[in-house]
Amino acid sequence: MKKFFLGLAISVISISANAQVYVGGGLGFSSVKEAHHEDVDVDTKTTFSLVPEIGYQLDEKLAVGVGLGYSHSKYGDLKGDAFSIEPYARYTFAKLGTVDLFIEGGVGYQHTKNTEEIKDNVEVNEKENTFYIGVRPGFKVNLNQKIALVSRVGWLGWKTTKPDVDDYKGSSEFGLNLDATAVQFGVNYTF
Repeated sequence: MKKFFLGLAISVISISANAQVYVGGGLGFSSVKEAHHEDVDVDTKTTFSLVPEIGYQLDEKLAVGVGLGYSHSKYGDLKGDAFSIEPYARYTFAKLGTVDLFIEGGVGYQHTKNTEEIKDNVEVNEKENTFYIGVRPGFKVNLNQKIALVSRVGWLGWKTTKPDVDDYKGSSEFGLNLDATAVQFGVNYTF
């Protein structure tokens, strides 16, 4: 038994000696006003998101990390706030010069609260919880030893969303998404 724990300790130390911590994430902003007739006034939908992440590069091919997210949106009297956490494991399967191609598997949880102001300053709150699991391909462009541009493209997985209301069934979906809404860009800094 002592040999097992000694071997385990040596393995952990050797992996840790080559490991590198990285931080990064993404930032997003959009402002959309739908097409409309000039006599009709429509609201602008504004969205802001911040997704910091921290990770640990275990060796040349394997990394683990976690992304934390916050987004805020406003559309007329409707406001939405969402918080998320998404741990992941990333496997780099090809290195092409300064570009690394990877596949990333993750699970996640998101809590969303939508608030709408109605007559006489009365607010209506709706909450929902989303759980998801899936994989997505991506690539990392290593600009130098410390800084890299990271992009994740698409999503293959399962997601379930349940409103925070008693006796209400949620939705679930399984699928593949490769359109432009499933593209993420970010920057990582390695210590």
